[in-house]
Amino acid sequence: MNTVMPESVSRLRQQLWRAYRALGRTLRTLQRDAPMVQGCLYLLRRRCGQPTCRCARGHLHPTWVLTRSEAGKSRLYCVPPDQRGGLRPLAREYRRWQRARALLIKQSARLVALIDQLADRRLQRWPPPKPDGPGSG
Repeated sequence: MNTVMPESVSRLRQQLWRAYRALGRTLRTLQRDAPMVQGCLYLLRRRCGQPTCRCARGHLHPTWVLTRSEAGKSRLYCVPPDQRGGLRPLAREYRRWQRARALLIKQSARLVALIDQLADRRLQRWPPPKPDGPGSG
């Protein structure tokens, strides 16, 4: 039968608990009740298309926009100057939430991998292999 190596099982259990505590910290980040807005806020510079405008000579028009993916397509929304200050922290909170969500996925996979390794170390093979040699059946 497979003998369990206590030091490796103990080490795996320690890693498992560390991974579990890290997962808890990430979950607390995801549970924040701060409002957020999906998307990324940035300054877009573009041409208006009028041939006599200064943007035709390279002085592009600045416009603050919020971009996000909707139904698989990227959408741009112009942000009025009076709303820009309030929208910036909301978009920042969404980015923080996205990073925490991605980390949660990685941590969950790590936790499952450690559990599988622990089970493999504890597993006893049955029936035992038959001895190969003269006199075996």
